[in-house]
Amino acid sequence: MRTRTTLLSLVIACGATALAGCGGSDSQPYNPPVAPPGTAFSDATLDGTYVVAFSGTDISGGYEGFFAVAGILTTNGAGEITSGTLDLIDPGLGSALGTGYTFSRLPVTGSYSVTADGRGSGTISMTINGSPVTMGLDFALASASHGLISRFDSGGSGSGTLDATSGVAQSALTGSYAFGMDGVDAAAQNYLSTAGAVTLDANGNISSGVQDFSDDGNAANLQALSLQGNVTAGTPGTAQLTTNAAAFGTLHFDAWFIDPTHFKLIETDSAAFLAGDAYVSTGDTGFPSGPLVFTLSGEDTEQGPFASGGVLTSDGTSEITGGLQDVNDEGDVAESPNVTGSFTSNGPRTVLTLDGIYNGYLEGNAPLTGNYTFAAYPFDGGVVLLEIDDGAGTSLGISGGDAFLQSATSLNSDAGYALNLSGANSAGETDMIAEFTTSGSAVSGIYDANDLGLLVTDASLGPNGAYSAGASGTGSAQFPDLQITGNSYIGALDFTYYVVDDSAAILLETDSAQTATGVLLLQGGSSSPGVTLFHTLRVKPASFR
Repeated sequence: MRTRTTLLSLVIACGATALAGCGGSDSQPYNPPVAPPGTAFSDATLDGTYVVAFSGTDISGGYEGFFAVAGILTTNGAGEITSGTLDLIDPGLGSALGTGYTFSRLPVTGSYSVTADGRGSGTISMTINGSPVTMGLDFALASASHGLISRFDSGGSGSGTLDATSGVAQSALTGSYAFGMDGVDAAAQNYLSTAGAVTLDANGNISSGVQDFSDDGNAANLQALSLQGNVTAGTPGTAQLTTNAAAFGTLHFDAWFIDPTHFKLIETDSAAFLAGDAYVSTGDTGFPSGPLVFTLSGEDTEQGPFASGGVLTSDGTSEITGGLQDVNDEGDVAESPNVTGSFTSNGPRTVLTLDGIYNGYLEGNAPLTGNYTFAAYPFDGGVVLLEIDDGAGTSLGISGGDAFLQSATSLNSDAGYALNLSGANSAGETDMIAEFTTSGSAVSGIYDANDLGLLVTDASLGPNGAYSAGASGTGSAQFPDLQITGNSYIGALDFTYYVVDDSAAILLETDSAQTATGVLLLQGGSSSPGVTLFHTLRVKPASFR
């Protein structure tokens, strides 16, 4: 496995202005793509204007830290990105280029190609402080409107989404939204997450709002803050969020609108560095009732990367009556089969306490279970979750994520799926884009992976992959003999999936190679927007045992 020192040396040697296509590639035997059942893809599939957003870890100029991209790209259906405008947060690149850390509304051009299975690749080019900068892209399409995307070059790695857009009028934004964002603070580049809710009037002013922060796991004096400001439509629109938090008083964002129900936010000042999503919410109707599937990711402060997933049953009033949780704590995998909890709603904000979930290990000891508390902000179809217990009691975890109302319990047995995983291993952040096809209980496909600059392309997910269904809309998949050579970091891939609806499932990786969460999208399906656009970057530690 390539060490971080080797990777950083490679990037420094390549130079800050050549972030893509400069070594770091693990060449694979070519695996010809096969179109999924009932759906075929080509360059012509990607034709129109798309909101793109992805975030992760940059290693430009010897600096390893958070970066985020959000904006629009216009494609012509023939392999060209004819125009685009992107916002970029990148302290590492800013340091390498001797300029600021946020770059707003950069003109962008580029190119792309799409194979028959819906996977694609491309590059985007921009100029920053007089220097040309190129980033590589890798993606898997679910349809002509939706896809999963990752950064794919030797200068960093990250994951996100691309979604067709046609613009939004100000009048369409009247109502309530829940949001979640992640990044780092400005003071020490500590990991920072926030969640909240706003109600907008016809002019985009926030008539009521509430917000929570977790700064390096600390939520003290950062909970249930009164929120003022505004959100305005445009390409991009803007948002101003103001609380009385000492370090995060007034934050400014660009807002990139997919449709009236969902938009991307990326910070444009230097008070902090945050990016994420806002979803139309259920306002003051309280916590949803019924089965919910969830994934959380973050950090175990004793060990490193931490992720979990599971199923909860809510009575819609005050109780989580049952559930289960799977956990991957830096490669240590466990299950807690008896999760319960309680919640109290106050307007758009709910305080959710879960009992019996794992939230960290002490080295050499059994996993710790206990009561852990989250600020929960319901949206149409799900809930944004942010841990706010400050590591109290036995908690060693700092986590957040999303829960989704479950309306189906199985995958399609003869279909194609787009896949994205994002997490961490011993080299740092790792991101995977893949497409696979189910046939009975068998699965086969092709993956690309970025192990913080070490690139794996067109590698086989077969031939002996399989999946099986479990109880409560859960299941597992195994790819025991991934086709790899050289320095690749995965010898096998196992994950547990939690079905959301008839077109989507969320994932937890359950092997010991790395810790990751992700999403599956049915190709040719029509997932609910909250799942289609799912990607939550929580804390991404730089180390793994």
